[in-house]
Amino acid sequence: MYNEQIQNLKPKIQQIIDLIVTKNTINATLLLSEVNDEIEELIDLTAENEGLIELSKYQMLLKHLQNKIKNEQ
Repeated sequence: MYNEQIQNLKPKIQQIIDLIVTKNTINATLLLSEVNDEIEELIDLTAENEGLIELSKYQMLLKHLQNKIKNEQ
C-alpha cells in the first residue's frame, strides 16, 4: 500500500510540471499544496528509513517547483 501511495504521487507531480509549462500557475500552486500535504501525511505515518528518504526526494522536488512558480509570477 505504501509503495502504491508513492507511485500515485508521480502523475500528480507530472501534472504540476505540465501546469507550470502552460503558465497555469494558480492551478499548479493549488495542486502543489495538495501534494505537499499528502507527502507530509505520508511522512508522519512512515517508520521506515527507505520510505522517509524517498518522500524527502519528493519534498525537495516540490520545493524546486514552488520556487519555479514564484519566479514565473
